[in-house]
Amino acid sequence: MSEAVNTNDFKILVVDDAPENVMLLGLILKDQGAVTTATSGREAIDIALEMQPDLILLDIQMPDLDGYDVIRVLKQDERTKNVPVIFVTGLSDESDEEKGLELGAIDYITKPYKPAVVLARVRNHLRLREYALRLEQLNEKLELLATTDPLTSAYNRRYFMSKLQDELERVDRYNRPSSILMLDIDHFKSINDTYGHDVGDVVLVELVNVLGEKVRQLDTVARLGGEEFAILLPETNEAAAKVSAVRLLDAVRSISVDAAGEALKFTVSIGCAEFDGGCDGVENVLKSADLALYEAKHGGRDRVVTKSSMQAA
Repeated sequence: MSEAVNTNDFKILVVDDAPENVMLLGLILKDQGAVTTATSGREAIDIALEMQPDLILLDIQMPDLDGYDVIRVLKQDERTKNVPVIFVTGLSDESDEEKGLELGAIDYITKPYKPAVVLARVRNHLRLREYALRLEQLNEKLELLATTDPLTSAYNRRYFMSKLQDELERVDRYNRPSSILMLDIDHFKSINDTYGHDVGDVVLVELVNVLGEKVRQLDTVARLGGEEFAILLPETNEAAAKVSAVRLLDAVRSISVDAAGEALKFTVSIGCAEFDGGCDGVENVLKSADLALYEAKHGGRDRVVTKSSMQAA
């Protein structure tokens, strides 16, 4: 769904075992979005799970799976549990309507229906769907603002600390180690002083781009502040983390930033620390990696130092 929700973007699924009803509803709703049809309950479930429609108009009386069976399946699946369903059916008893609404339908239209009424109700529910999608988009933006660094799009310190706390609890529960890398751009102040903060910002962005390409999907890259970054490596012992860190050193060395026509190259220093269930809080984990980073910078920079050895790679 696009950021500015457009009516033509809506996907509507019409389900009825009578082809004439499917055709009629399709004609009524043709200007409300892209209409897809199904003539059985099983077909409806397959289509809904694949396309994840914005609205489903569902008959109840069908030969294989009835509408009640269909909505039960859809409401139990994460992909379709929030898709609004309108029952359009010949069952007019109040108990049938009550059952349909209790199963999660948002509306109940009985046959024979008036096309104008169906259209009006569908429009109302699509309008609500539009509001819900916009709210979802706003929430996603707020979540992004709350968890990421606006310049580099890396995660921010707050999010990283939360992930690290979760990982501490996990390693404590399963007694399998993880690791953390602390990175600092070498001579970053000199880059800003010589080329300006605009070039410094480009360096930060390019670094995050390379880090994102080189780490695993389950790893977390964060900007802790200034030119300092951290990477959380779940299910990774110190030896494996050191291998990853050395690989990152090589990748950063290959970065070239245009600085007023000059090819600017830079390096990073990395501190590496393994942690397990015996660690006493996230601050101590960060402190261990930070001490290793300190040794890396004061040992000549452009190198990796591990917590256990405090020896440069």
